[in-house]
Amino acid sequence: MYDYNDLRRDCCALCRSGAECGSIGRTRFGAHIVCFHVGPKDAPQMIVQGGMHAREWVTSIVVVRQAKAMLREKLPVGIYFLPMTNPDGATLAQHGAECFPNADELVRINGGSRDFSMWKANALGADINCNFDARWGRGKGNLRSPAPASYIGSSPESEAETSALARLTRKVRPVMTVSYHALGREIYYEFGQKGAALARDAAIARAAGKFLGYRVVSGDLGSAGGYKDWCVEKFGITALTVEIISDRHAHPLSEKDLAGEEKNVWLPLLLAESAAEMCGG
Repeated sequence: MYDYNDLRRDCCALCRSGAECGSIGRTRFGAHIVCFHVGPKDAPQMIVQGGMHAREWVTSIVVVRQAKAMLREKLPVGIYFLPMTNPDGATLAQHGAECFPNADELVRINGGSRDFSMWKANALGADINCNFDARWGRGKGNLRSPAPASYIGSSPESEAETSALARLTRKVRPVMTVSYHALGREIYYEFGQKGAALARDAAIARAAGKFLGYRVVSGDLGSAGGYKDWCVEKFGITALTVEIISDRHAHPLSEKDLAGEEKNVWLPLLLAESAAEMCGG
């Protein structure tokens, strides 16, 4: 498995290779939310993030591979890569509750089980991708108390992970964001945008879908509180959710399930060119 310690080692390697490496904040239990920047700083920016859901830690591998590949490219825009937005959740899913001081509470939330391999939330039982201020609390299946998945948190951006990513996004003002999840081999792009914005985002999603061989899904399907949703609603930018790996597979996933997903390494380059065109580059 690819865990937080592996990410820290990759951070050092990427720094030595020329990436700008850092942390956008810490979780409640002290883990850094690691960020890499590749490409020009004096150009439009993109944000690519993965590892938001604990059991989907394989997406962190994809985002690290993307950062390594983009270091070798002359990019028309800058890209911030966040491979593991929910490091505590990944640690919990991979190594269990004993890694945390609230282990007994986590086991209780998990229905008495010490198997956290299907867990999606952070180490407080809040689902990061339900915690953004975009129709917060009105999503299909949202929960109002800590749970392995779908708990919205006490308020928008109540979670350290959400707050850190939102703070980076407000600072950077990206022209495009990409969020990696698993499963389904699908791309989502819609959250209430209309007219020219809807046409723009649909065209970019279709181009990405054609490149990857993924299905592009129209409509928000009752989504709310997600990062993609928030970026579309608050900033009016293109924001994609990319669900990797065929749903012929099942959670819990492993690195071997990434076989056939190699094209995702190059998706940021395709999208960077689209972003530059949108900005007149």
